[in-house]
Amino acid sequence: MRRSRGELLAYALLVAAALAVRLFDLGDRPFHHDESQDAYFSWIFFTQRDYEYDPLLHGPFRFYLTAAMYAVFGDSDFTARLAPALMGTLMVPLPYLLRAQIGRAGAFAAAVLLAFGPSYLYFSRFAREDIYFAAVSLALLVVTFRFLERPRRHQPALIGALLAVLFSIKETTFITGFVAFTYFVGVLAFRRELLLRPLRAVGLDAWGWALAAFVGVYTVLFTTFLTHPEGVLGLYDGLDYWLGQHEVGRGGEAWSFYLVVLFGVEWPVLLLGAVGAVAAVLRPTLLRLFVMWAFVLSLVIYSWAGEKFAWLVLHPLLPLLLLAGIGVQAVWDARRRWYGALGIAACVAGALYAGFASWSVNDRYRADPRELLVSTQSSEEVARVADAVVARAERGPTSITVDSSEGATFPWAWYFRDLDVGYVELGATGDAPDSDVLILTPSAHDRLAPDLQGYAARRFPFRVWWVRDNNTLTPTAWWRWLTGREPWNPTGGMSEWLYERR
Repeated sequence: MRRSRGELLAYALLVAAALAVRLFDLGDRPFHHDESQDAYFSWIFFTQRDYEYDPLLHGPFRFYLTAAMYAVFGDSDFTARLAPALMGTLMVPLPYLLRAQIGRAGAFAAAVLLAFGPSYLYFSRFAREDIYFAAVSLALLVVTFRFLERPRRHQPALIGALLAVLFSIKETTFITGFVAFTYFVGVLAFRRELLLRPLRAVGLDAWGWALAAFVGVYTVLFTTFLTHPEGVLGLYDGLDYWLGQHEVGRGGEAWSFYLVVLFGVEWPVLLLGAVGAVAAVLRPTLLRLFVMWAFVLSLVIYSWAGEKFAWLVLHPLLPLLLLAGIGVQAVWDARRRWYGALGIAACVAGALYAGFASWSVNDRYRADPRELLVSTQSSEEVARVADAVVARAERGPTSITVDSSEGATFPWAWYFRDLDVGYVELGATGDAPDSDVLILTPSAHDRLAPDLQGYAARRFPFRVWWVRDNNTLTPTAWWRWLTGREPWNPTGGMSEWLYERR
């Protein structure tokens, strides 16, 4: 498709704006437990060159990138989130490469949704692996469908390398792979020439290079650049570990969780995706039918899977965004008809809500569990406590003890990485440490408070959460949440105590 200078300029400005909103106040929000683990273990790798693949923390790729950010810009709250912000920004121009298949207006609309939509903006400013996965998944989708449309000899090797990177990010690659496999099996059954023609067109040696690229990239990444050979078993270890976690049910949400998130936060995308689905059925192509299949099957699988957290909504949302782009293109093509004008009005209303939802979760309620995208979050007060303790330590020698009961080591391990800190389980046993600063869980505080008379103490919210009871979700309650983010049942949390020697 012919390039347009105006179109290229529009994408350039969009990418610049996407980067700006991702970098603004990037390090200011308090670190979530999982974010602090990513930041801390990347820092360990940066400072000690010590990292070995552990499926509990998912793949190694993001630790390498975050450590690289530290190497170039220093370690800070900002640089701990810089790699996710850059990955989220790199997604924005990728729909441009699909404009021949989903239309110019549709591709640009998908890019806008990636740039400013609430979910993708929020998790581009969040130090977890899911935004890396989404970015590489989209790149793999682009390369694959451009190959199927117009095969080139270099594309199979690129596909192999991107697939290896996906495995090195997260074990959800098995889910994505299953979704793609089932779709292409169906294509082989009904329209096999659509696949066999490009597969044969590049020759056998191109597929040999694809295998070599996969094995080479996979081996280097999983073995920490060949320093831990046992990491080559990462594919098996990751699948084995996370299959075992299915029955644990982490997150504690109902099967309908992702539907609630999508209807609450991304309903404009759902609406446009429905229009795109109609357009895809009326004028089917390989890509159009694939994004329909990928959205539906991904949503079913993630709703069935035991672990449910808000960040996982990115995976079914990605094909839905492309489907929404197809919907926008259909509306734009019909703009001179009455239903096209109605569709444009609906797009404007949806854009206004998307802007409100994005501002709400990324600014106003950025660490407040009343937002559906916020999962068991460190409170705003945690960052203030951390700043106060660090400031005290900078004024003079300060010994610190953190009660590690109830998994409370993080995010303190990240905030206090340069300080003299001990992490001790004080909830049930042990004497009160003789430290200048103590941070205690409620059980440790209740037991040790009588022995801490020489300290000034204050209680602060540590973790905040919202265990949603959808049985109480009435239409009125849903409207109150949509318009004012009023929870339909009470939120909860866990406090801690800060003790400072007088």
